[in-house]
Amino acid sequence: MLMRKATKNVRLGGLNVPVDTQLYLALTAVYHETKIWGIDANEFNPMRFTAVQKQLDAFVPFGLGARICVGQNLAMVEAKIVLAMIVRRYSFSVSPSYAHAPFQCITLQPQHGAHILFKNIAS
Repeated sequence: MLMRKATKNVRLGGLNVPVDTQLYLALTAVYHETKIWGIDANEFNPMRFTAVQKQLDAFVPFGLGARICVGQNLAMVEAKIVLAMIVRRYSFSVSPSYAHAPFQCITLQPQHGAHILFKNIAS
């Protein structure tokens, strides 16, 4: 859930939202909305992020707007560096023992862990 409080009277679509109203956005519902993500919204498809999105604010892993996470840029740089270090030395594949069972706990996480097989390719 993403929680926000209206700081003034606003109109969202056909809904009037009075000042001081607490709004709760169920991100799981947004992330599975077929009108935004397509008919395969419930499927694992990282390639969907290579196409231009209709609504850029539909994916908010670090928040959005004035309350965006201050660590977003650092987290993205760290992730790129770590991934570059891994792919330089290893090839990897999903283990046959992996069972796809995501669950929502603030972020989407693999319920049984991510079973990945690494093979050293560096000499």
